[in-house]
Amino acid sequence: MSRAADDYDGLTTAFLGGSQRARSVPRAQPMPMLLVVGNVPTLAGIWIAQYADQLARTAGPIALVRLDGAASRGEIFRAQGRAMPADGGAWLERASAFARGWIVCVDSRRTAPELVGSGCPLTVMSGTDETAIAAAQRLIEAIVQAASKGGGAAPAIGLVFVGSTEDAAQSATNGLIVWAAERKLAVALSMTAHAPRVDRVESTGPVPLALLGAAELAEATEMISMAMSGSPRRFEAEQAAPRVAAPVIARAVSELAQPEVVRATAAPAAASTVRTGTIGEYFSELTALPFGCPDALSVALGLDDSGALHLVQCGSVHNELRVTASWARANWALLIAACPRLQANPPRIVEHLLLDDAREAALLHRTGLLLHARVDVTVGSSLVRQRIDLNDAASAGIR
Repeated sequence: MSRAADDYDGLTTAFLGGSQRARSVPRAQPMPMLLVVGNVPTLAGIWIAQYADQLARTAGPIALVRLDGAASRGEIFRAQGRAMPADGGAWLERASAFARGWIVCVDSRRTAPELVGSGCPLTVMSGTDETAIAAAQRLIEAIVQAASKGGGAAPAIGLVFVGSTEDAAQSATNGLIVWAAERKLAVALSMTAHAPRVDRVESTGPVPLALLGAAELAEATEMISMAMSGSPRRFEAEQAAPRVAAPVIARAVSELAQPEVVRATAAPAAASTVRTGTIGEYFSELTALPFGCPDALSVALGLDDSGALHLVQCGSVHNELRVTASWARANWALLIAACPRLQANPPRIVEHLLLDDAREAALLHRTGLLLHARVDVTVGSSLVRQRIDLNDAASAGIR
């Protein structure tokens, strides 16, 4: 995904807030960007992730909140190895400590008064085909009219075009500017980004945000705004490279060992059993490694015949996978010392997510993860659990 050359003002407005406020929010209080998804090519969720990841590459970690009722969720793009809690309230607090920008994503079914009343900077995501442009025109006109009825000026609107070349995106922007002038609509339009194709993104994975799902749009953005400005640690110092820590290695305990030694080694041994059990039960093509990341005890490590390191985690929340991957890269020399069969240079790390419900994979495609499901299969007279692969390297976005 590439950025327009002249989008500095648009991004400044998006992350620092415009001059207009529809609500009485203190001017010093930061506001999230409101991304309104219009008529886009298929798989809108993937394009949204592309845009958030593109911003994160240049601005730093980006928090994306998708408001979708009970299915509302949040995720961080380019979190730089930071682990995120699975609880919604704790997620907001943690994200507020380091996220450099916030995007609140809604679809175009939201009414224009709702969008204007949120008090947030607005960005519209659209395709460049004729139908998409017509839908964008209707949305822009409705926003201007809603602002006018409220007695204020229309907020500046950033434009993001997906599934198109830069030339097509710029042409669509110019066309909308001319159209707005002909309609005498007092609104500033500018292209802030475009996405010609789908690329791999780096995300912590979605976390449910039930506390936002039941709120009105203005209430939800107010809660996010409070989270953005409420953390005493915002922004925390840029995270240094993951600390160098020796792998947690399960060692056999001698029968003559002192009791305190047995107690000290029992926990790592138990953790290793869980890790290697996952590899041995579901990934017969891998050799389980008897060590792992000390900060991610649920992630199992395995080795394939080509010397690649495989990371396996169960469940749909895969924060610890990202933590383990960062840890492995930082400690690669130690890992090679512990397991000389690992490919030395460059490090090859493959991340796997083992799901209990295959439907959870819908939000995880093209995140760089190999997705699998555990299913019950009848073998003879017995019921056993087996692994079913849900994607491959190409569809996962692994290059």
